[in-house]
Amino acid sequence: MVHNRPPDPLIGKLLADRFEILDRIGEGGMGVVYRARQVSVDRVVAIKVLNAQVAQDPQWVHRFINEAKACSKLQHPNTVRLIDFGQTRDGLLFMAMEFLDGMSLRTAIDRGGRMAPARVLKIIMQCCQSLAEAHGVGIIHRDIKPDNLFLVTLAGQPDFVKVLDFSVAKLKQAAGSAMQTQAGVVFGTPNYMSPEQGRGLPLDARSDIYALGVVAYEMLMGRPPFSSQNPMEVLAAHVRSPVPPLVGVPERVAHVVLKALAKEPAQRQQTVEVLEQECSIVLAELSGGVQVPARMSRDVPAQMPPMPPMPMPPPQRPGYPPGGQGMGPPPPAPGLDPMKTMIAPGPGMPMPMPMPMPQPQQARPPMQPMPPPPMQHHPQVPGHGQSAQGTVLLQPTDGVVSFAKQSGRVAAQSAGGASMAFWIVCIVCGIGIGVVAYLIVSNV
Repeated sequence: MVHNRPPDPLIGKLLADRFEILDRIGEGGMGVVYRARQVSVDRVVAIKVLNAQVAQDPQWVHRFINEAKACSKLQHPNTVRLIDFGQTRDGLLFMAMEFLDGMSLRTAIDRGGRMAPARVLKIIMQCCQSLAEAHGVGIIHRDIKPDNLFLVTLAGQPDFVKVLDFSVAKLKQAAGSAMQTQAGVVFGTPNYMSPEQGRGLPLDARSDIYALGVVAYEMLMGRPPFSSQNPMEVLAAHVRSPVPPLVGVPERVAHVVLKALAKEPAQRQQTVEVLEQECSIVLAELSGGVQVPARMSRDVPAQMPPMPPMPMPPPQRPGYPPGGQGMGPPPPAPGLDPMKTMIAPGPGMPMPMPMPMPQPQQARPPMQPMPPPPMQHHPQVPGHGQSAQGTVLLQPTDGVVSFAKQSGRVAAQSAGGASMAFWIVCIVCGIGIGVVAYLIVSNV
């Protein structure tokens, strides 16, 4: 026997004089979600209306207002966008959000079962980006689960994530605020609750990281790590039972997920930015490429690639313009030693004569010998009485030996010149003495 649900009294009505309720698309513990048309701009929106019986409880009313305030602070593309919220004249609380055309992650898992690791990592990374903004303004979601993650197609790309329902979000308010959730009150879904959340302890962003780990586990295995008809048994398993192994999942992927599922918050990723970065690195490894993380976190030191060596400019020779002709010595000819460096005396040292380059064996135009580079002479250092020494580059000849031979020949020529001058002086003196002696004898 089929029981037909009575018609919804809000369908076809104008809510708050600006939203026309079209049909009912979902229902949750706090209220009902409708597809509606915003009359002023003629666009389709989603309207969430708090249950009438719940609206009588001030605590639930405060939670609903919390959801609206939390959503109004969030502008990230991966977070559902809040359009408006308020209260009707007959006391109904409502919130208008962007209408999403797609399916929930719950539907995707139920239809397709286990997902590819790369797809799982991409979905988790987008969830991290949405939660990073929320955590940055002091909002903890506390109810991350496949039902609150929506997949849409954006610009032709599937699996664009929208994080929904911050209805159990906790705004970090000043101590003593009447809006603050009391300790010991448990909100959330048992299958995805962190151990500290199940025990009613104070929560921080690491509780959402645990829930993301549960969601990632379910996408990879097709089921959550712990499940039971008794919610208390599930909560106890999250607190005490080890996480079942991830079968058939790459080791690096399993490491990231199991780290997020650590029982102790201090052993998990400490921020969603760190979790996103780890997923990005593993995704790059799965793709066989190298990817630099778009976002660096202060909790993880950035691994920067080594800097390539800087190219050294070619040596500049005196007298030649940079980059012009004549840069450096010519290549050494076969059979000769490369260019050598020697220490030569300063001023007064005869310049070495350039030696002609031997012709190479290959048939090509003969190379002109390079002119020797000008030597830079240093002035005598006062007080020492000796000339400073300089450095001169020799052409590719026999080097120091050839230079010594040339110096020997120059020294020999200098010695020969000095001996000839001595004999010329002697002959002139002899002739002079002879003339003087002749004059003396002639007068006598």
